[in-house]
Amino acid sequence: MNQGKHKNLWLELTVIVASVLALALLVYFVMIVSFQSGVSSTNVTMRLAGRIARTVFEDPEQEQIETVSRMIRYGAHLALFFVVGLVTAFVSMVIFRGYFRIAGILLSGAVCYMLAYYTEYFKQYVDGRHFQMTDVQLNWYGCLAGIFCMVGSYFLNRLLVKMST
Repeated sequence: MNQGKHKNLWLELTVIVASVLALALLVYFVMIVSFQSGVSSTNVTMRLAGRIARTVFEDPEQEQIETVSRMIRYGAHLALFFVVGLVTAFVSMVIFRGYFRIAGILLSGAVCYMLAYYTEYFKQYVDGRHFQMTDVQLNWYGCLAGIFCMVGSYFLNRLLVKMST
């Protein structure tokens, strides 16, 4: 009986370490993407926007390409930070148990907000980049959506387990 608990402890520790490492890798990716030079970031976005605009419009004008570029940029902020919120909430739910899960979710929200704010704040020190509060808001909304999805899936899982017994 004691060996089963010992085996579960190693499994839990493995899941915690793997989750924290995955979160660290994700944060590293966010930093790499966030701290590209302005020229590099703009070139990538505008190339992609041009391709998309040419598939949507027969002969796109520059204004249409810029609108598509803005939509890509906003979508990238939301999507990337959705994943950050999802993973951060998952890690907090793995580490914190019982009633402490509430504190873990609040802590993950605080970590996500700091990450959302400071990735934008430090962009002003990168060539060709600048701080935009709208980007902070997009980052934060993406994180919140990820956190809500993780919490919702947790409660849905508990409900399904309860219904199956």
